[in-house]
Amino acid sequence: MAINCFRYFGFTSFSQVDSLTITQYEIMAEALELRMLDESLHEHRQAFLNYAAQAEKPAGKGKTRPVYRKFQQFFDYEQELRKLRSKKKKKGESRFAGIGKLLNRRGE
Repeated sequence: MAINCFRYFGFTSFSQVDSLTITQYEIMAEALELRMLDESLHEHRQAFLNYAAQAEKPAGKGKTRPVYRKFQQFFDYEQELRKLRSKKKKKGESRFAGIGKLLNRRGE
């Protein structure tokens, strides 16, 4: 346990390890495993994107051309930004939509 605390959690003294409860250690260990899984996901996604960016399609007799000629075709930042902003608006509206329906039912 102490080795993991020094190695993975940035502890610098045994007093820090001694003040840690088993429950706290288990939570920190689970969080570490999840963070490592997230990093692995990121690495695999990056590898897939590298492969996709190099994709080619047929363009005549024995010739190929890139599937994505411009970066924006591969990843449209502005479109993704619009999607995120529209999700935030929908979340804000839906948060109170249920309350409005409940109040309308009581008024009937």
